[in-house]
Amino acid sequence: MQQNHHLIADHLSAGYGEKTILNDVTLHIPHQKISVILGSNGSGKSTLLKTFCRLLSPTEGNIMLDGKSLPTMKSKDIARTIGLLPQSSVAPEGIKVAELVSRGRFPYRKFMSPLTSEDYAAIEEAMAAMEITDLADRSIEELSGGQRQRVFIALALAQQTDILFLDEPTTYLDIAYQIEILDLLKELNHCKHTTIVMVLHDINLSSKYADYIFAMKNGHLIKEGTPEEIITADTIHDIYGINSLVIPDPLSKSPFVIPISSHDAAKGIS
Repeated sequence: MQQNHHLIADHLSAGYGEKTILNDVTLHIPHQKISVILGSNGSGKSTLLKTFCRLLSPTEGNIMLDGKSLPTMKSKDIARTIGLLPQSSVAPEGIKVAELVSRGRFPYRKFMSPLTSEDYAAIEEAMAAMEITDLADRSIEELSGGQRQRVFIALALAQQTDILFLDEPTTYLDIAYQIEILDLLKELNHCKHTTIVMVLHDINLSSKYADYIFAMKNGHLIKEGTPEEIITADTIHDIYGINSLVIPDPLSKSPFVIPISSHDAAKGIS
């Protein structure tokens, strides 16, 4: 059953070694919405996501989940609320799809205990949501890139968390698989009310699928809001340093960005 979770970054700073990547970021993840973190390479998108998922410890500030400091909570308690699909997911060689998805039940299992009927139900539900039930007995190595990505998302879904973070879930996939994955996530949000937070590179797909967007630049959160509020020519220039034309998408009516290249500018288009 979905709970009304409050997940907040409070004056958060984080980095790697002596290098600070995030600088004093404060934000509140919208409940039961799809949020996208946008920004150029090195802006702090993935660092923010990793800090939310406790893969990286903050150097300053804190992450609060329902009023509790995330770093002080038990890993299994967090894993029952927050799921993660990392940027590069690697499966053990030769593992079957159903077995890999079953590993998402780890937060609910006692040491060396067998899977319960509840575990099997959660695994079946996760595979059905990602439309991979017919792949259950297939080896991961036999699958296409899009199929593998659906399996890894099902692994995260099997945790039955209310919040799901995904770090670039469509990277290296062709456009058909990108749309397929994002449609499945949209359906998950609609049917299960799962709070979804994604790092995406594609501005127009972000605008099409997101309810809310966080815009990052040089480790700072510079703007947040709906796609209509964020996807503007001024903000795109601020984030990416490019000129663009922003028009309504003919189908979804969401903002659609057309970059203006130097070739366009030479023709007098601006």
